[in-house]
Amino acid sequence: MTTNASKTNPIAMLADALGELTAHDVSPVLSSDLPMWFMYEAPQIEPLFGHAEKGAAANRLTIAEHTGTHVDAPFHFDPDGLTADRIPVESMLLRPFKKFDLSADEHQPGDIVGLEHLRAAEARGGFDLGEGDVAVLELGWDRYLPGGAQERAPEWWGRNQPGLSEDACRYLADTGVSTVACDTAACDIAVVDGEFLSAHGHTHYFLPRGILIVEGLTGLGGIPATGLFLALPLKIAGGTGSPVRVVLLTE
Repeated sequence: MTTNASKTNPIAMLADALGELTAHDVSPVLSSDLPMWFMYEAPQIEPLFGHAEKGAAANRLTIAEHTGTHVDAPFHFDPDGLTADRIPVESMLLRPFKKFDLSADEHQPGDIVGLEHLRAAEARGGFDLGEGDVAVLELGWDRYLPGGAQERAPEWWGRNQPGLSEDACRYLADTGVSTVACDTAACDIAVVDGEFLSAHGHTHYFLPRGILIVEGLTGLGGIPATGLFLALPLKIAGGTGSPVRVVLLTE
């Protein structure tokens, strides 16, 4: 509800507007059994002390930068790219997102998602991708996570996924997106049993051009095709990436 005070106060107006939106938490819980990209170990969470001994509780967290939902900083593949601590806040804070629902295509590990698939998803979603947008790719890959409709062993999830064709990567980059996000473990990389079949975004079109990559989203099904993307990386000195908690805001 808009109050008289908020009509002239930009911060209050923004708060009112955000209060009318629906928030979708699309990041998994970090736990020791979290499926990971096969090059990384799952996080370890161990108690430092408990309520009974100290009157408070705290844990120690041992974690790779590329854990759960995370952002790949350009430095991950580009030695001259930005590190996690240098990623501008505005790159991921309340950016417009466009969701490409590719789940109906039922892509399998190693399949290549082409430009024609992206164009068809745009038509289904009723949107045009624009400069500065976050392109969210919904492959439905969270169905293979623990508790998913087609749950697989954690190590399978991190070693098998579809990827993007070179034309698809070029289209996203040339459109001027700020970020490409996905519900697979490594976005554009097509993998079968840990063998790379394509990696055009990481190596050429995304990170070397300063386009961020966010991987490991969950629960994208049923979320509207457009809205606002909200996430912030940790300021890790020299970081190649950072865990993030992604929230999608929709009408």
